Amino acid sequence: MNNGIKYSVEYKQKVITLRKQGLTHREIADRLKASLGSISLWTKGVFITEEQKAAIEKRRNRRSLIFGAEERRLLAIKNLALFWKRRPTDQDLLERIRDFFKRHERIPLKREFNNTYKEYKKRFGSWNNSVKLSGFDPNPEIYSRKIIAKDGDRCDSFAEKIIDDWLSKNEVAHRRHVSYRGTKMTADFVVGSAIIEYFGLAGGSNLYDQNIMKKREICKKQGLNLIEVYPVDLFSRNFKKCLGKILRVARK
Repeated sequence: MNNGIKYSVEYKQKVITLRKQGLTHREIADRLKASLGSISLWTKGVFITEEQKAAIEKRRNRRSLIFGAEERRLLAIKNLALFWKRRPTDQDLLERIRDFFKRHERIPLKREFNNTYKEYKKRFGSWNNSVKLSGFDPNPEIYSRKIIAKDGDRCDSFAEKIIDDWLSKNEVAHRRHVSYRGTKMTADFVVGSAIIEYFGLAGGSNLYDQNIMKKREICKKQGLNLIEVYPVDLFSRNFKKCLGKILRVARK
């Protein structure tokens, strides 16, 4: 279709000349901005040599190879994009620490960033430096003494402080360091009729593990509800699930 456009004799002669030079119908159409149908009609019966036919085939193969390679490249990019992840910038990493603080109202511990901790150490020298560059003071040592919770309770570790602060935030009445009846052992927390123990060093020594067994036996004999909390509960998505047990006990 030529949409009613009338082409001059000179124009048609250009088409024929280009065909005699060995151009394909598409090459002529692209050069002269005419339809393939018109080009094919005007060049009907024009003879081209075997050499010209071979040259046309060579150009077609080269174009096919180029376009095929480009198509494969684009397809590879599309497929690999599903697995590519943009490498976080230094600011991205520091912002993750700030986001954690906004959500949890505390500084994250190194173990809570296990998947990226090595990257923080590589970029900033140490975890504490990462915390400082994020605008915060680093946490005290996780098992250091004399850590004070927000409600004034004295905790034996930073992990216990996290539990204590969570209880206070949710208005769960609790007591610290309550003695087991008839023993010198004390419980980390007491909520209602439940005992809450944070066994942060479980598996670290035989003596510590023996004390865990003793506390279990005491609770069983005295009919006490023992809720055991471990690092895997505290420093993972299990945190809310684990402490949800405490809320259910507190509401009884």
